[in-house]
Amino acid sequence: MNDARLIDRFSPVLLAALPQEDPEAAVHAEVLHQYCLSDGLLELLDWSRQGVGADPLACMWLASLRWYRLITGQFPPGAPEPPARDADAALPKAIRNRQLRVAEGTGAVSLAGLADGEMAYPSAPAQPESDDAAALLRVVPLGLVPYIEEQMRRSWVSQAVSLTQGAPALIEAAEQLVMLVHRSASGELEDPADELEEILTRVEAPEEIAQVLRAQLQACVSGEPQSQGPAAEAVAALAQEWERVTRPA
Repeated sequence: MNDARLIDRFSPVLLAALPQEDPEAAVHAEVLHQYCLSDGLLELLDWSRQGVGADPLACMWLASLRWYRLITGQFPPGAPEPPARDADAALPKAIRNRQLRVAEGTGAVSLAGLADGEMAYPSAPAQPESDDAAALLRVVPLGLVPYIEEQMRRSWVSQAVSLTQGAPALIEAAEQLVMLVHRSASGELEDPADELEEILTRVEAPEEIAQVLRAQLQACVSGEPQSQGPAAEAVAALAQEWERVTRPA
């Protein structure tokens, strides 16, 4: 029952990251990183559904490389060029059509972490001292993955953050956030506000990051979509594919 609820929450939670009052407002680059990581998780889950083994870290890294290209227009020098996916096309199209605008200068820390074109590991993270709280946006979808145990979920969080940053306090906060998302989306927690504020305070999250996460945690509980603007079309396509892959036959 909880897994079914997690699947239902995917679309409203991702939509909640989009600007609510002004659908044409710019979004933080890490919001798009969140969408790319969601597609990487979707790729992983689809392989698993077909009985084919896949490396979670590699899937998340390829997703981050797609995000790097989305923001910069090219892959990092020396990095592999991941195969194209539907979201890989939908997000650039939304940007070209000015349905999505990226806030200037955002995502710089994560871009720097990916720039050498090498996949980082929790044991050897990129930028090991970096603790940019914007990385918290990226990991939200990990709380919505159904059918996995807590230990695996926490391991995936550590891998996802370590691709660009490695400060232990940030990774710990990311794990706590993902578990908060999971508990809220699965119906185990009705009011995550206080716990979320503790996490945000601990990592000194800027208000622009805090606002997005508050909206997404609220959507975890309510399940109500928060955005119907033009940018929502790209997210809707991703949500439909998530539903197809994760919903039991």
